[in-house]
Amino acid sequence: MAVHYDAAYDDHWPYPTEDNLAESYDTHVGEQTLLFGTVETLDEGADTVHVRVEHSGGSFTMTVENMDADVSEGGVVQVLATLRPGQELQADAVAVVNPAGSSNLYKYAVSLLGALLVLVLFFRHWRINIERLSIEAR
Repeated sequence: MAVHYDAAYDDHWPYPTEDNLAESYDTHVGEQTLLFGTVETLDEGADTVHVRVEHSGGSFTMTVENMDADVSEGGVVQVLATLRPGQELQADAVAVVNPAGSSNLYKYAVSLLGALLVLVLFFRHWRINIERLSIEAR
């Protein structure tokens, strides 16, 4: 099932991909899309940002309108939007990830804490029998 899912994933993705937009943007105007991009510039007064979207052949820049999320230049955004003429997006929903050292440290610290908790719980209920090369319940 996993092999089929991977092979059929692109056929069932409901949005045009970055590669589709790079090749034939005008044919997708009016459709919804889900894109990831890096914020290059922002205009807080007009609630617009310019994002760089990467695709397999390079990158292109798009303008995201109706941007109400708090983001800084260099931040990464995930935008669910309607495609408009002229490489513009009318944002329906935006998720922001700001690349800050403290946020990365937090993510790694929480992941490490979770892994340690799993190990503690595992060894509290199970033990490794080296003679038999097996795991046994305590």
